[in-house]
Amino acid sequence: MTNLVPTMENFHRLCQKKETVIFCAGEYCMRFLNRLDDGDIKRISFIVDNDVEKQGTSFYGIPVKRPDEIKTLNPKETLVVIAVEDSIPEIYGQIADMGDYAILSARILISDILSSVAVALYENQDKTAEVAGLLCDETSQRIYKEAIRRRMLYGECDFSDLVVRGDAEYRVPLVYRKTSPKDEIIIDCGAYNGDTLKKFAETYGPKLKKIYAFECMEESIADLSLSMTHIRNKKCYPEMVLMPYALSDRDGKMKFAKTHKPTGSFLVDSRSYAQSALYESDYVEVEVTFLDKVIPEEEKITLIKMDIEGSEFAALHGAERVITQCKPRLAISIYHSGEDYYRIPLYLKSLVPEYKFAVRHHNKNHCDTDLYCWIGD
Repeated sequence: MTNLVPTMENFHRLCQKKETVIFCAGEYCMRFLNRLDDGDIKRISFIVDNDVEKQGTSFYGIPVKRPDEIKTLNPKETLVVIAVEDSIPEIYGQIADMGDYAILSARILISDILSSVAVALYENQDKTAEVAGLLCDETSQRIYKEAIRRRMLYGECDFSDLVVRGDAEYRVPLVYRKTSPKDEIIIDCGAYNGDTLKKFAETYGPKLKKIYAFECMEESIADLSLSMTHIRNKKCYPEMVLMPYALSDRDGKMKFAKTHKPTGSFLVDSRSYAQSALYESDYVEVEVTFLDKVIPEEEKITLIKMDIEGSEFAALHGAERVITQCKPRLAISIYHSGEDYYRIPLYLKSLVPEYKFAVRHHNKNHCDTDLYCWIGD
């Protein structure tokens, strides 16, 4: 793996030391060049493109050549920036086949979010290696390591080959190899419109005794209430408690960003890049609480599902009593930040050393990498 931390600051530094080439003369090349000053643009030797119609032309005054022109350059003294939206792994491989060139992805460089994730993973490879050693099966180790590698090198690409057939998100059969469900009491953190609530009801049937559904957005709360009504019309349904809160490690009011995509809305304090220009958000105040405060001590929680857009680490700290007392199965999203890939599993291991750990990926893109924890042989 090319050991280059993908930040614009690092690009500027390398651009002054190495001969710089951009791969692909398209929109992402334009996006990338528009973020450079004139000095850096002048240092770019040429652009290459697989499209023969572009070869021999120019882009921003920079000559466009055939990809094999890269082979004329000394790998130790050359930086190649891949400036495409898709097919990043394929182009990365095309460059690597020509020699051991330093490679950066413009997709990461121009995104505050993707860069933040990649940098955290690059700088904490010792911790991700420690987590990999905790995972209980080879499938988890493969998925975990490869998901991290792709986020470090490519930022975004096709992750569909990491999806395990039959492993429905939050309801992975691996967790139930030794012990079957019984009197399930579930905490659904990030219940959204009730989609996961319906899936839990379908999966567990009469064995689902009760579910606490946490959601703080007014529109989603209305949809969640409607979903609960539909479930109550079924022959067998659990007790359902709607909890109108965002979750963290404390209570009070906090600033909440409502994005154009409801499932991507988040507590601003949970994301260092919250003010990124990529987010077109309305900001509102929401009620925030923590699980140890609102879940009764006598309640025997059997499963916590948590997908709350980057607030998972704080919310898990706010659930220390529930977790150590009940030792429930856990299904926790770890893909929202680079730090979560390692700090969430290591924190949970410190709380419950006997937890088994597995990782599964549930989406064709980089989203929905989840950590699963349970007690068992």
